[in-house]
Amino acid sequence: MDSSYLWISHFNSDPAVSQEPLPQTVEIYDTTLRDGEQTIGVCFDAQDKVRIATLLDRIGVKRIEAGMPIVSEADKQAVAEVVKAVKNAEVWTLCRCAREDVDASHEAGVKNVICEVATSPYKMKAYGYTEEDVLHKIVDTLQYAKSKGMKTAFFAVDATRADVGFLEKAYKAAVFEGGASEVVLVDTLGVATPETMYYLTKKVKSWVPVPLAVHCHNDFGMGVACTVAAVRAGAATVHVTVNGLGEKTGNADIAEVVFALEGLYGISTNIDLKGLLGLSKAVEEITSVMMSPLKPVVGKNVFQRESGVTVAQLVAYPPAVEGYAPELIGSQREIVLSKKSGKGSIEHFLKKAGVSAKSDQVSEILKRVKNLGIAKKGLVSQEEFDVIVSEVL
Repeated sequence: MDSSYLWISHFNSDPAVSQEPLPQTVEIYDTTLRDGEQTIGVCFDAQDKVRIATLLDRIGVKRIEAGMPIVSEADKQAVAEVVKAVKNAEVWTLCRCAREDVDASHEAGVKNVICEVATSPYKMKAYGYTEEDVLHKIVDTLQYAKSKGMKTAFFAVDATRADVGFLEKAYKAAVFEGGASEVVLVDTLGVATPETMYYLTKKVKSWVPVPLAVHCHNDFGMGVACTVAAVRAGAATVHVTVNGLGEKTGNADIAEVVFALEGLYGISTNIDLKGLLGLSKAVEEITSVMMSPLKPVVGKNVFQRESGVTVAQLVAYPPAVEGYAPELIGSQREIVLSKKSGKGSIEHFLKKAGVSAKSDQVSEILKRVKNLGIAKKGLVSQEEFDVIVSEVL
Protein backbone atom coordinates (compact mmCIF):
# COMPACT_ATOMS: atom_id res chain seq x y z
CA MET A 1 0.00 0.00 0.00
CA ASP A 2 1.36 3.40 -1.03
CA SER A 3 2.06 5.17 2.27
CA SER A 4 1.84 8.58 0.60
CA TYR A 5 -1.93 8.06 0.49
CA LEU A 6 -2.16 6.78 4.05
CA TRP A 7 -2.52 8.89 7.19
CA ILE A 8 -2.87 6.54 10.16
CA SER A 9 -2.08 6.81 13.87
CA HIS A 10 1.64 6.98 14.61
CA PHE A 11 0.95 5.02 17.80
CA ASN A 12 0.40 1.90 15.66
CA SER A 13 4.15 1.48 15.22
CA ASP A 14 5.16 2.64 18.68
CA PRO A 15 7.11 -0.12 20.50
CA ALA A 16 5.10 0.74 23.61
CA VAL A 17 1.98 -0.43 21.77
CA SER A 18 3.34 -3.65 20.29
CA GLN A 19 6.80 -5.18 20.36
CA GLU A 20 5.73 -8.28 18.48
CA PRO A 21 7.21 -9.02 15.03
CA LEU A 22 4.59 -9.25 12.30
CA PRO A 23 4.54 -11.45 9.18
CA GLN A 24 5.56 -9.76 5.95
CA THR A 25 2.80 -11.33 3.89
CA VAL A 26 -0.56 -13.02 4.39
CA GLU A 27 -2.44 -15.08 1.82
CA ILE A 28 -6.05 -14.27 0.95
CA TYR A 29 -8.50 -17.18 0.71
CA ASP A 30 -11.88 -16.06 -0.60
CA THR A 31 -14.97 -18.11 0.20
CA THR A 32 -17.63 -15.91 -1.39
CA LEU A 33 -18.66 -18.69 -3.77
CA ARG A 34 -19.33 -21.08 -0.90
CA ASP A 35 -19.83 -19.35 2.46
CA GLY A 36 -20.93 -16.15 0.74
CA GLU A 37 -23.60 -18.07 -1.12
CA GLN A 38 -24.97 -19.18 2.23
CA THR A 39 -26.24 -15.63 2.69
CA ILE A 40 -30.02 -15.76 2.94
CA GLY A 41 -31.59 -15.45 -0.50
CA VAL A 42 -28.32 -15.65 -2.47
CA CYS A 43 -27.94 -18.25 -5.20
CA PHE A 44 -25.09 -18.37 -7.73
CA ASP A 45 -25.29 -20.16 -11.04
CA ALA A 46 -22.20 -21.27 -12.96
CA GLN A 47 -22.01 -17.97 -14.86
CA ASP A 48 -22.11 -15.98 -11.61
CA LYS A 49 -19.41 -18.11 -10.05
CA VAL A 50 -17.12 -17.83 -13.04
CA ARG A 51 -17.58 -14.05 -13.18
CA ILE A 52 -16.79 -13.58 -9.49
CA ALA A 53 -13.93 -16.08 -9.53
CA THR A 54 -12.37 -14.33 -12.54
CA LEU A 55 -12.51 -10.98 -10.74
CA LEU A 56 -10.98 -12.49 -7.61
CA ASP A 57 -8.22 -14.09 -9.66
CA ARG A 58 -7.57 -10.81 -11.46
CA ILE A 59 -7.01 -8.79 -8.27
CA GLY A 60 -4.55 -11.31 -6.87
CA VAL A 61 -6.56 -13.59 -4.56
CA LYS A 62 -4.41 -16.70 -4.15
CA ARG A 63 -7.12 -19.15 -3.14
CA ILE A 64 -10.75 -19.32 -4.23
CA GLU A 65 -13.23 -21.65 -2.59
CA ALA A 66 -15.59 -22.50 -5.43
CA GLY A 67 -18.36 -24.26 -3.49
CA MET A 68 -19.48 -27.68 -2.29
CA PRO A 69 -19.83 -30.02 -5.29
CA ILE A 70 -21.75 -32.56 -3.21
CA VAL A 71 -24.73 -30.18 -2.94
CA SER A 72 -26.05 -30.90 -6.45
CA GLU A 73 -25.01 -31.77 -9.98
CA ALA A 74 -25.45 -28.11 -10.90
CA ASP A 75 -23.06 -27.10 -8.11
CA LYS A 76 -20.54 -29.71 -9.21
CA GLN A 77 -20.69 -28.41 -12.78
CA ALA A 78 -20.35 -24.80 -11.60
CA VAL A 79 -17.23 -25.71 -9.64
CA ALA A 80 -15.83 -27.49 -12.70
CA GLU A 81 -16.39 -24.31 -14.73
CA VAL A 82 -14.54 -22.25 -12.13
CA VAL A 83 -11.61 -24.69 -12.24
CA LYS A 84 -11.38 -24.14 -16.01
CA ALA A 85 -11.75 -20.35 -15.82
CA VAL A 86 -9.28 -19.50 -13.05
CA LYS A 87 -5.78 -18.90 -14.37
CA ASN A 88 -3.61 -18.15 -11.33
CA ALA A 89 -5.36 -18.87 -8.01
CA GLU A 90 -5.74 -22.28 -6.41
CA VAL A 91 -9.33 -23.51 -6.52
CA TRP A 92 -10.57 -25.17 -3.34
CA THR A 93 -13.82 -26.79 -2.26
CA LEU A 94 -15.34 -27.51 1.13
CA CYS A 95 -16.14 -31.10 1.98
CA ARG A 96 -17.76 -32.64 4.98
CA CYS A 97 -15.57 -35.31 6.49
CA ALA A 98 -17.22 -37.86 4.23
CA ARG A 99 -15.78 -39.81 1.32
CA GLU A 100 -18.66 -39.01 -1.02
CA ASP A 101 -17.92 -35.29 -0.64
CA VAL A 102 -14.31 -35.87 -1.60
CA ASP A 103 -15.44 -37.90 -4.62
CA ALA A 104 -17.70 -35.06 -5.79
CA SER A 105 -14.87 -32.57 -5.56
CA HIS A 106 -12.50 -34.90 -7.35
CA GLU A 107 -15.03 -35.41 -10.15
CA ALA A 108 -15.26 -31.62 -10.54
CA GLY A 109 -11.52 -31.48 -11.21
CA VAL A 110 -10.61 -29.91 -7.87
CA LYS A 111 -7.15 -30.58 -6.45
CA ASN A 112 -7.52 -28.85 -3.06
CA VAL A 113 -10.11 -29.68 -0.42
CA ILE A 114 -10.93 -28.42 3.05
CA CYS A 115 -12.51 -31.17 5.13
CA GLU A 116 -14.88 -30.01 7.88
CA VAL A 117 -16.38 -31.66 10.93
CA ALA A 118 -17.92 -30.53 14.20
CA THR A 119 -15.49 -30.17 17.11
CA SER A 120 -17.58 -28.46 19.81
CA PRO A 121 -19.92 -30.28 22.21
CA TYR A 122 -22.79 -28.13 20.92
CA LYS A 123 -22.33 -29.23 17.32
CA MET A 124 -21.51 -32.84 18.18
CA LYS A 125 -24.71 -33.10 20.22
CA ALA A 126 -26.74 -31.74 17.30
CA TYR A 127 -25.27 -34.42 14.99
CA GLY A 128 -25.25 -37.18 17.57
CA TYR A 129 -21.47 -37.61 17.25
CA THR A 130 -19.10 -38.89 19.90
CA GLU A 131 -15.50 -37.67 20.07
CA GLU A 132 -14.44 -41.03 18.68
CA ASP A 133 -16.79 -40.58 15.72
CA VAL A 134 -15.28 -37.20 14.93
CA LEU A 135 -11.69 -38.40 15.15
CA HIS A 136 -12.47 -41.35 12.88
CA LYS A 137 -14.15 -39.10 10.29
CA ILE A 138 -11.19 -36.71 10.31
CA VAL A 139 -8.54 -39.36 9.72
CA ASP A 140 -10.52 -41.47 7.28
CA THR A 141 -11.58 -38.57 5.04
CA LEU A 142 -8.21 -36.85 4.97
CA GLN A 143 -6.40 -40.09 4.18
CA TYR A 144 -8.94 -40.82 1.45
CA ALA A 145 -8.46 -37.38 -0.13
CA LYS A 146 -4.69 -37.77 0.05
CA SER A 147 -4.98 -41.14 -1.70
CA LYS A 148 -6.59 -39.29 -4.60
CA GLY A 149 -3.63 -36.93 -4.81
CA MET A 150 -5.48 -33.97 -3.33
CA LYS A 151 -4.02 -31.25 -1.14
CA THR A 152 -5.95 -31.20 2.14
CA ALA A 153 -6.77 -28.85 4.98
CA PHE A 154 -8.66 -29.65 8.16
CA PHE A 155 -11.51 -27.27 9.08
CA ALA A 156 -12.44 -27.54 12.77
CA VAL A 157 -16.06 -26.38 12.88
CA ASP A 158 -16.94 -24.33 15.98
CA ALA A 159 -13.39 -24.63 17.27
CA THR A 160 -13.80 -21.60 19.51
CA ARG A 161 -16.40 -23.46 21.60
CA ALA A 162 -14.60 -26.81 21.64
CA ASP A 163 -12.99 -28.46 24.65
CA VAL A 164 -9.34 -27.51 24.33
CA GLY A 165 -8.17 -31.04 25.08
CA PHE A 166 -10.34 -32.54 22.37
CA LEU A 167 -9.44 -29.74 19.97
CA GLU A 168 -5.79 -30.67 20.37
CA LYS A 169 -6.59 -34.33 19.64
CA ALA A 170 -8.55 -33.33 16.54
CA TYR A 171 -5.84 -31.14 15.04
CA LYS A 172 -3.11 -33.65 15.81
CA ALA A 173 -5.16 -36.50 14.32
CA ALA A 174 -5.74 -34.41 11.19
CA VAL A 175 -2.07 -33.70 10.67
CA PHE A 176 -0.19 -36.69 12.08
CA GLU A 177 -2.65 -39.41 11.06
CA GLY A 178 -4.73 -37.84 8.31
CA GLY A 179 -1.82 -36.12 6.64
CA ALA A 180 -3.48 -32.69 6.40
CA SER A 181 -1.17 -30.13 4.81
CA GLU A 182 -2.86 -27.26 6.65
CA VAL A 183 -5.39 -26.58 9.39
CA VAL A 184 -8.07 -23.92 9.84
CA LEU A 185 -9.08 -22.27 13.12
CA VAL A 186 -12.81 -21.58 12.82
CA ASP A 187 -15.00 -19.19 14.79
CA THR A 188 -18.22 -20.53 13.26
CA LEU A 189 -20.61 -18.42 15.30
CA GLY A 190 -18.46 -15.33 15.65
CA VAL A 191 -18.39 -15.73 19.43
CA ALA A 192 -14.67 -15.35 20.15
CA THR A 193 -12.83 -12.21 21.17
CA PRO A 194 -9.67 -11.13 19.34
CA GLU A 195 -7.73 -12.18 22.45
CA THR A 196 -9.23 -15.66 22.20
CA MET A 197 -8.31 -15.93 18.52
CA TYR A 198 -4.77 -14.85 19.31
CA TYR A 199 -4.53 -17.42 22.14
CA LEU A 200 -6.00 -20.30 20.12
CA THR A 201 -3.83 -19.54 17.10
CA LYS A 202 -0.74 -19.80 19.29
CA LYS A 203 -2.09 -23.02 20.80
CA VAL A 204 -2.81 -24.71 17.47
CA LYS A 205 0.57 -23.69 16.08
CA SER A 206 2.22 -25.30 19.09
CA TRP A 207 0.31 -28.54 18.43
CA VAL A 208 0.92 -29.05 14.71
CA PRO A 209 3.81 -28.06 12.39
CA VAL A 210 1.72 -26.99 9.39
CA PRO A 211 0.42 -23.61 8.18
CA LEU A 212 -2.71 -22.30 9.86
CA ALA A 213 -5.60 -20.38 8.32
CA VAL A 214 -8.32 -18.47 10.15
CA HIS A 215 -12.04 -18.32 9.37
CA CYS A 216 -14.13 -15.81 11.33
CA HIS A 217 -17.82 -14.89 11.33
CA ASN A 218 -19.22 -11.55 12.33
CA ASP A 219 -22.04 -12.16 14.82
CA PHE A 220 -20.60 -9.68 17.33
CA GLY A 221 -19.11 -7.40 14.68
CA MET A 222 -15.62 -8.74 15.43
CA GLY A 223 -14.90 -10.77 12.29
CA VAL A 224 -12.16 -8.50 10.96
CA ALA A 225 -10.66 -7.83 14.40
CA CYS A 226 -10.53 -11.56 15.19
CA THR A 227 -8.97 -12.29 11.80
CA VAL A 228 -6.26 -9.70 12.35
CA ALA A 229 -5.60 -11.01 15.87
CA ALA A 230 -5.00 -14.49 14.45
CA VAL A 231 -2.59 -13.06 11.88
CA ARG A 232 -0.67 -11.33 14.68
CA ALA A 233 -0.36 -14.72 16.34
CA GLY A 234 0.92 -16.41 13.19
CA ALA A 235 -1.97 -17.31 10.90
CA ALA A 236 -0.64 -17.53 7.35
CA THR A 237 -3.95 -17.40 5.49
CA VAL A 238 -7.18 -15.49 6.08
CA HIS A 239 -10.65 -16.55 4.95
CA VAL A 240 -12.79 -13.68 3.68
CA THR A 241 -15.83 -12.94 1.53
CA VAL A 242 -16.67 -10.06 -0.78
CA ASN A 243 -18.92 -7.53 0.98
CA GLY A 244 -18.74 -9.65 4.13
CA LEU A 245 -21.36 -12.04 2.76
CA GLY A 246 -22.09 -15.25 4.60
CA GLU A 247 -24.52 -17.11 6.80
CA LYS A 248 -26.23 -15.07 9.54
CA THR A 249 -24.22 -11.85 9.87
CA GLY A 250 -21.58 -12.91 7.37
CA ASN A 251 -17.83 -13.38 7.33
CA ALA A 252 -14.79 -11.14 7.60
CA ASP A 253 -14.89 -8.78 4.62
CA ILE A 254 -12.11 -8.93 2.02
CA ALA A 255 -11.72 -5.17 1.57
CA GLU A 256 -11.75 -4.45 5.30
CA VAL A 257 -9.27 -7.23 6.09
CA VAL A 258 -6.93 -6.21 3.26
CA PHE A 259 -6.99 -2.53 4.24
CA ALA A 260 -6.50 -3.36 7.94
CA LEU A 261 -3.54 -5.66 7.27
CA GLU A 262 -1.86 -3.46 4.67
CA GLY A 263 -2.76 -0.03 5.99
CA LEU A 264 -2.62 -0.47 9.76
CA TYR A 265 -0.09 -3.28 10.12
CA GLY A 266 2.04 -3.00 6.99
CA ILE A 267 1.43 -6.65 6.05
CA SER A 268 1.30 -7.33 2.31
CA THR A 269 -1.66 -9.27 0.89
CA ASN A 270 -0.60 -8.98 -2.77
CA ILE A 271 -4.08 -7.71 -3.62
CA ASP A 272 -4.66 -5.08 -6.30
CA LEU A 273 -6.43 -2.53 -4.10
CA LYS A 274 -7.96 -0.71 -7.05
CA GLY A 275 -9.85 -3.85 -7.99
CA LEU A 276 -11.74 -4.05 -4.70
CA LEU A 277 -14.38 -1.45 -5.51
CA GLY A 278 -15.35 -3.00 -8.83
CA LEU A 279 -15.39 -6.44 -7.25
CA SER A 280 -17.71 -5.22 -4.50
CA LYS A 281 -20.11 -3.61 -6.96
CA ALA A 282 -20.16 -6.70 -9.18
CA VAL A 283 -21.06 -8.97 -6.26
CA GLU A 284 -23.65 -6.45 -5.09
CA GLU A 285 -25.23 -6.56 -8.55
CA ILE A 286 -25.20 -10.35 -8.77
CA THR A 287 -26.57 -10.97 -5.27
CA SER A 288 -28.91 -7.95 -4.94
CA VAL A 289 -27.54 -7.61 -1.41
CA MET A 290 -26.96 -3.87 -1.14
CA MET A 291 -24.07 -2.56 0.92
CA SER A 292 -24.50 0.07 3.61
CA PRO A 293 -23.16 3.45 2.45
CA LEU A 294 -21.25 3.46 5.76
CA LYS A 295 -19.29 0.31 4.89
CA PRO A 296 -15.53 0.78 5.26
CA VAL A 297 -13.38 0.99 2.11
CA VAL A 298 -16.11 0.34 -0.49
CA GLY A 299 -19.10 2.19 1.02
CA LYS A 300 -20.62 5.15 -0.85
CA ASN A 301 -20.00 7.55 2.05
CA VAL A 302 -16.32 6.77 2.58
CA PHE A 303 -15.07 9.67 0.46
CA GLN A 304 -18.16 11.89 0.54
CA ARG A 305 -18.23 14.99 2.73
CA GLU A 306 -21.34 16.97 3.69
CA SER A 307 -20.64 19.04 6.82
CA GLY A 308 -19.38 22.55 6.11
CA VAL A 309 -16.65 22.28 8.73
CA THR A 310 -15.40 19.00 7.26
CA VAL A 311 -15.58 20.29 3.69
CA ALA A 312 -13.43 23.28 4.62
CA GLN A 313 -10.76 20.94 5.99
CA LEU A 314 -11.00 18.62 2.99
CA VAL A 315 -10.46 21.46 0.54
CA ALA A 316 -7.56 22.85 2.57
CA TYR A 317 -5.78 19.59 3.41
CA PRO A 318 -7.40 16.15 2.80
CA PRO A 319 -5.38 14.24 5.48
CA ALA A 320 -7.20 16.33 8.08
CA VAL A 321 -10.36 14.31 7.45
CA GLU A 322 -9.11 11.09 5.84
CA GLY A 323 -7.23 8.05 7.12
CA TYR A 324 -6.63 6.85 3.58
CA ALA A 325 -7.05 8.52 0.22
CA PRO A 326 -9.50 7.51 -2.53
CA GLU A 327 -6.57 7.02 -4.93
CA LEU A 328 -5.74 3.79 -3.10
CA ILE A 329 -8.99 2.16 -4.20
CA GLY A 330 -9.48 4.01 -7.48
CA SER A 331 -12.30 6.14 -6.09
CA GLN A 332 -12.67 9.91 -5.79
CA ARG A 333 -13.73 12.55 -3.30
CA GLU A 334 -17.18 14.07 -3.48
CA ILE A 335 -18.72 17.05 -1.71
CA VAL A 336 -22.51 17.04 -1.31
CA LEU A 337 -24.94 19.79 -0.32
CA SER A 338 -27.49 19.87 2.50
CA LYS A 339 -28.59 21.86 5.53
CA LYS A 340 -25.13 21.07 7.00
CA SER A 341 -23.27 22.86 4.21
CA GLY A 342 -21.13 25.92 4.79
CA LYS A 343 -19.87 28.77 2.62
CA GLY A 344 -16.89 26.69 1.57
CA SER A 345 -19.22 24.09 0.07
CA ILE A 346 -21.06 26.72 -1.97
CA GLU A 347 -17.81 28.26 -3.15
CA HIS A 348 -16.56 24.81 -4.17
CA PHE A 349 -19.63 24.16 -6.33
CA LEU A 350 -19.54 27.63 -7.85
CA LYS A 351 -15.85 27.28 -8.71
CA LYS A 352 -16.47 23.87 -10.24
CA ALA A 353 -19.16 25.45 -12.46
CA GLY A 354 -16.94 28.42 -13.33
CA VAL A 355 -19.43 30.85 -11.77
CA SER A 356 -18.48 34.01 -9.86
CA ALA A 357 -20.60 35.38 -7.04
CA LYS A 358 -20.36 38.18 -4.50
CA SER A 359 -20.15 37.42 -0.79
CA ASP A 360 -23.77 38.36 -0.13
CA GLN A 361 -24.88 36.19 -3.06
CA VAL A 362 -22.94 33.22 -1.68
CA SER A 363 -24.67 33.76 1.66
CA GLU A 364 -28.08 33.83 -0.02
CA ILE A 365 -27.34 30.68 -2.00
CA LEU A 366 -26.21 28.95 1.20
CA LYS A 367 -29.38 30.03 2.98
CA ARG A 368 -31.58 28.59 0.23
CA VAL A 369 -29.55 25.37 0.08
CA LYS A 370 -29.97 24.91 3.82
CA ASN A 371 -33.72 25.61 3.68
CA LEU A 372 -34.19 23.14 0.83
CA GLY A 373 -32.13 20.51 2.65
CA ILE A 374 -34.31 20.95 5.74
CA ALA A 375 -37.50 20.75 3.67
CA LYS A 376 -36.29 17.59 1.88
CA LYS A 377 -34.69 16.05 4.97
CA GLY A 378 -31.86 15.10 2.69
CA LEU A 379 -29.32 16.18 0.10
CA VAL A 380 -29.68 18.98 -2.42
CA SER A 381 -29.00 17.75 -5.96
CA GLN A 382 -26.80 19.43 -8.54
CA GLU A 383 -29.90 20.32 -10.56
CA GLU A 384 -31.56 21.93 -7.54
CA PHE A 385 -28.39 23.84 -6.74
CA ASP A 386 -28.21 25.13 -10.33
CA VAL A 387 -31.78 26.45 -10.05
CA ILE A 388 -30.97 28.23 -6.80
CA VAL A 389 -27.83 29.77 -8.29
CA SER A 390 -29.71 31.03 -11.37
CA GLU A 391 -32.42 32.59 -9.17
CA VAL A 392 -29.93 34.33 -6.88
CA LEU A 393 -27.59 35.55 -9.61
